[in-house]
Amino acid sequence: MSSHSQRLSGLDNHGFTDVEVEALAREPFERASRDDTFDDLRRRTAFNRQDAGRLRHWIRAAHALLKEGRTVRPR
Repeated sequence: MSSHSQRLSGLDNHGFTDVEVEALAREPFERASRDDTFDDLRRRTAFNRQDAGRLRHWIRAAHALLKEGRTVRPR
């Protein structure tokens, strides 16, 4: 398991699976980064510390939405 996965695994998913949290992070990321995809970001985290930080940012943002009780980000 990579170090960024270990740091993210300690976050409370509020009853949601990791896949659901990632899906919640994916949609706003791809909306904000039209020339990039969430899957590409995940692949780059293995060798790019800055991208690992970006991924952590988006996952934590999804956790914040879950903490507020929102599952879909308003457009």
